[in-house]
Amino acid sequence: MQGNLFNKIKDFLGKESGKDEESKPEEINESKLTSEQSVPAELSEKANEIVSTNHVAEKEAEQKPVHSPEEINESKLTSEQSVPAELSEKANETVSTNHFAEKEAEQKPAHSPEEIKEEVIKVLKTCYDPEIPVDVFELGLIYDIKVATNGDVLIVMTLTSPSCPVAGILPNEIEQKVREHPWVRESRVELTFDPPWNQRMMSEVAMLELGFL
Repeated sequence: MQGNLFNKIKDFLGKESGKDEESKPEEINESKLTSEQSVPAELSEKANEIVSTNHVAEKEAEQKPVHSPEEINESKLTSEQSVPAELSEKANETVSTNHFAEKEAEQKPAHSPEEIKEEVIKVLKTCYDPEIPVDVFELGLIYDIKVATNGDVLIVMTLTSPSCPVAGILPNEIEQKVREHPWVRESRVELTFDPPWNQRMMSEVAMLELGFL
């Protein structure tokens, strides 16, 4: 009786042990799955870290200048030095051109000799012999008016007589008045008594004024 009971207990324990053994492969498989699932998660985290690191590196590469500050400054200095040199050359060319233009303007009068001569005649008609109420031009005291291309004026004139009391005054007065005209660069009066002056040298205006007509 006791032997049968012992056998039953042994059989029962044997079955329980088999159940435990059967459950172990399942636990092993479950543990294996959990381990397999955790591995991809770790790989995913590392992959994310690599992608993030590459992204930061790309951003730094975009923000980082291609050239160093020293190279940029050197290039800037070279550019700044070349620009003034070019400007200096252009400025020299402009100054040279303006200089030649000024020289030409000085040599070339703004008005023709004929135009200047007409202006000189207008000035002469304001000059009088104090003893005669007729200007020197209408009186016939002006023999010639020569105007150079540079604006210089030469006036050849005479007086009513070599002993005229204004001989030392009138020529200087005429020379000064003509020189003051803006179109005249320089003026000079040359006094002559050849031919000697006579009444026939007067204009009709002067003759009428003096009662000879």
